[in-house]
Amino acid sequence: MSSKRIPVIYGGTWSEREISIESARTIVGWLQEAGLNPIPVRWDEEGWVLCPPDDLDRIGEVMRPTELLQEQVEAGIEAVFNVLHGGAGENGTLAALLGIFRLAHTGAGVSGSAVSACKITFRQRLRGIGMEVAVGAVVHEEVWQRRKDDVLAGVAKEVGYPCLVKDPMGGSSIGLKLVHDPYELQEFVESLFQETRLVLVEQRIVGREISVACLGASKGSLPQPLQPIEIKLGENHEIFDYEAKYKPGHAEEVHAELSPEQWKNIAQEIRQMHLELDLGTASRTDLILTKDDGPVYLETNTVPGCTERSILPVAAELSGINGPELVKKMLEIAVGNHLEKWGRGSSAP
Repeated sequence: MSSKRIPVIYGGTWSEREISIESARTIVGWLQEAGLNPIPVRWDEEGWVLCPPDDLDRIGEVMRPTELLQEQVEAGIEAVFNVLHGGAGENGTLAALLGIFRLAHTGAGVSGSAVSACKITFRQRLRGIGMEVAVGAVVHEEVWQRRKDDVLAGVAKEVGYPCLVKDPMGGSSIGLKLVHDPYELQEFVESLFQETRLVLVEQRIVGREISVACLGASKGSLPQPLQPIEIKLGENHEIFDYEAKYKPGHAEEVHAELSPEQWKNIAQEIRQMHLELDLGTASRTDLILTKDDGPVYLETNTVPGCTERSILPVAAELSGINGPELVKKMLEIAVGNHLEKWGRGSSAP
């Protein structure tokens, strides 16, 4: 990289804001250890705020995103670190904005972000390339209002109970609930309709919950699946929800002990998924490893968390990559892909 100034965009105005801020603290520290100069940029309701590396919660001058980016481009930046979990950070909005300024960035591009951010679209694409997903049903708000009884009967027949109800655009542990009967289903679906018009209902798959992080690759090389992590839930948790994921003592993340054949199969499919869905610099894919049918894929994320308990840094450490090395690798991949696309460094048109 010819520039050491790295804006780190974090925060957001949606449900994953606090996790994004926590991840940004980690990323900023790793960038400093790697000899780079992080420029924290917090996404707030009113606009973007430049913050010092040691105070990511600072109250400061609010700027329009385009003005701030133009200012940073003129100062000589070439790459941006995307730490916006969910929302605009993963649905393609930020990628499109950074693309206007021809800035290299971590995360995925517009198309890869859009596909992976929606659990419904992700399911459809995976089925199209021959990978296993859970039996599911998409419930539209208008259909629900007109034919609720038919929808409930269809879920009971095709999906069964207990089943998982998900906000298709929610995080991996947000907007998620295991329901055991039609009454629970109805209550949670209607609560989700306050935020979204589509709800995904999936069959609960029984097996080992595995998460696989994968580093992307520039032209001429292949994505690198990192060591697999198994999620072991505490006694009081049936699913890996927000509490289990982020509160100590509710779940344990350990190195997944897989047979060579199991790991070869999963790694090949993760690599194929990363390439065909264009998942960018790094992804984290969640799956259930069943006893008889192999892996069943749940979802993927293109801006994986980097908190102390997040899968990506844990998997990287098990693969021999520490935090500073991880962020440098991600930036190198981002810059390599950017140069392949544009043939030169950044400049605002």
